[in-house]
Amino acid sequence: MKRWAWWVGLVVAVAAGGPAGAGLPAASVLEGYIALRGGDVDGALGAFRRALSDDPDSAAIRAEIVRILGSRKDYADALAVVDDGLNRRPDHPELLVLRARLLRAMGRPGEAATAAKRAAEVGGSEEAYGLAVRLLEAEGRADEALALTARWSEAHPDDPEAWFARGRILIRREDAGGARKALRKVLDLDPNHRAGLRALAALEEDQGNVAAAETLYRRVIEANPHDVEARFRLGQLLIKQDRAAEAVEEFQAAERWSGGNANLRFQLGLLLLQNDRAAEAETVFLAMAKANGDDVRAWYLLGVSRLAQEKYQEAIEALDRVPPTAASYPDALIRKAFALQGLERRDEARSLLLGWLDDHPTDEEVRLALAGLFEEEGDYRSAADLVESYLAEHETDNAKVYFTLGVLYDKLKDWRRSAEYMKQCLERDPDDAHALNYLGYTYAEHGINLEEAERLILRAIELKPDNGFIIDSLGWVYFRQGRYEEAVATLRKALETAPEDPVIWEHLGDAYLALGEDGKARDAYQKALDLSPDSEEVQSKLEALQ
Repeated sequence: MKRWAWWVGLVVAVAAGGPAGAGLPAASVLEGYIALRGGDVDGALGAFRRALSDDPDSAAIRAEIVRILGSRKDYADALAVVDDGLNRRPDHPELLVLRARLLRAMGRPGEAATAAKRAAEVGGSEEAYGLAVRLLEAEGRADEALALTARWSEAHPDDPEAWFARGRILIRREDAGGARKALRKVLDLDPNHRAGLRALAALEEDQGNVAAAETLYRRVIEANPHDVEARFRLGQLLIKQDRAAEAVEEFQAAERWSGGNANLRFQLGLLLLQNDRAAEAETVFLAMAKANGDDVRAWYLLGVSRLAQEKYQEAIEALDRVPPTAASYPDALIRKAFALQGLERRDEARSLLLGWLDDHPTDEEVRLALAGLFEEEGDYRSAADLVESYLAEHETDNAKVYFTLGVLYDKLKDWRRSAEYMKQCLERDPDDAHALNYLGYTYAEHGINLEEAERLILRAIELKPDNGFIIDSLGWVYFRQGRYEEAVATLRKALETAPEDPVIWEHLGDAYLALGEDGKARDAYQKALDLSPDSEEVQSKLEALQ
């Protein structure tokens, strides 16, 4: 009875226009569908070709033939069928869409994009617009794609996909205002549009609108509790707000929904570590290491998180699990050396790194780490000699090498040589904010090249606008230039992000003193002395005021 009902339904459908469209020759089309139902693809293809010979203007029959040929990857034959139809009926939108899909499958994306664009222009179907915009974007024809989204949204004002496509393109063009407007329209039409919510949340996050981004990510999760990516992004956002406990909940939920994705757990640990939450990171990496004893990255990062907490012996035990064949092994040696130094086993720490350098003399990171060990012990001369002896034998474009020497010579009280190395660092990395600041502050401290110092430090602030120490350097340049009011304003701004730095308070006292505001100068110096009680220079400045 069920089989009989199916046959009756098919005959009625074909007589009324059939699954392929109105006006199909019933007998041949019926034969084609019967053959397909029975798995006889060749028979179906023959039947549809006969139907097409009876009605060569039928786009629907051509579509059936193209589907069969496409499933066989016989794209050239399928394209010939479509092009023959377009010769008969130019600008037929459905045939143009078929042509675009075939050309894309044949590796001819430019032609595919043009065909899809024409299909959208002449037919205006949502399918044609969507295909055309995607293909044009992929071809780098963003202006054409953007223009097409405008036509799409006019033709189909209630289609959220039109507005979403427009928002996506505007995001890539860094038009935050236009993108926000388009994505909000998406959500007006479909409040639970998953991709629209995520895209707008990411946009708000990039624009620094943290509260708005959080609200949107939570809307995504409310509508789609299994959206692992949204939970992950929300977790990242919460960590940036020092809300680690909530972030952990989101990451754990993401892990559950993903079926225990180890990579999510790893990312959680990394984020905790990067946000100075080493104890929580240790818990994550310890669980990973116990679950899989061969997980080298878990053991390595377990060691890193323990080292950050000054749990030196436990850090060494974890780092010892990193085998010499691992890519992270040299860095594990560096971390182990600093752990040994923390245990005051300095000779072992040096021997560990020297042993590696004997076999790998060009390993710059290990050499710089060894210099760092000397530097921490106050042996700046040995540290500088270690790095300079390397430069005498090897050429390198590693800006860190020159920056390290610049710092060491500053500590050796040779500011001219320090400045030369900082210049060489900037030749190799012009956007090293710390080198820009170091060189600019050196000039300011010695009252030379003050215009150049200002330029260098302003560039450093562009790169790191919230760094109080760099802002302090700019204030000190203004002071050296005699621009005392600007110096005060800048130094007070520096204290907003680095309120416990005694040098900034001392600089502020100097600026107030230059303006004749002795009371404010005295208060600033006292704050500097409270933070650094051993500063004889600040003490003498206070005594002079009294």
